[in-house]
Amino acid sequence: MPTLKQYEPKIIEVRTMHYFDSNESNLRHKLSPFIGEPLQSGIKGSTSYFIKQFEADTAINLLNDSKGIFQAYTKGLLLITFKSNRSLSIPIPYQQIKKLVLVKGQETIDPFFPSVMWMLLKLDVRIEIARYFRMHTSEYSIEPTVLEIQTDSYLIHLETNGYTFQSQEAFFSQLTEIEKLRIIKSAPIAG
Repeated sequence: MPTLKQYEPKIIEVRTMHYFDSNESNLRHKLSPFIGEPLQSGIKGSTSYFIKQFEADTAINLLNDSKGIFQAYTKGLLLITFKSNRSLSIPIPYQQIKKLVLVKGQETIDPFFPSVMWMLLKLDVRIEIARYFRMHTSEYSIEPTVLEIQTDSYLIHLETNGYTFQSQEAFFSQLTEIEKLRIIKSAPIAG
């Protein structure tokens, strides 16, 4: 005999992407149910990124070739995008993030004797400092830092200058609420 439980409707949760015009009044009030309040301590924001790819059910033309920054909130991230004179705010709740991957660009280190960079590296100065004293561009190069975020409703691929990796690593590694956070650092190539 069938039970009443078999006839109960199934609740299917459909998560959609929310976004707001950054110039809206009471924007903070609209964001609060999604991502809480802005963090008051620690690293509060990221460097600027270029949005290289955005795949979602809902197309947002403003995101093509725009710049964006992240701000940390108590229950999520806020991606603020800029293009021309328009900007959008996209709340990203932590529980919707399926994957966040930060990849350090490939470094090539090839100092020559007797360059300043070569001497600093021989004195065990960190590469993050010594690279600023290169005499020629062939001594040091780094490819862009790549960030990929996948949520329930979209996939976004961003890039920024490779020199900013350390600050981005510090920003994203503080976000312990993200379960699928991966930070990938490849070994430098010696020239």
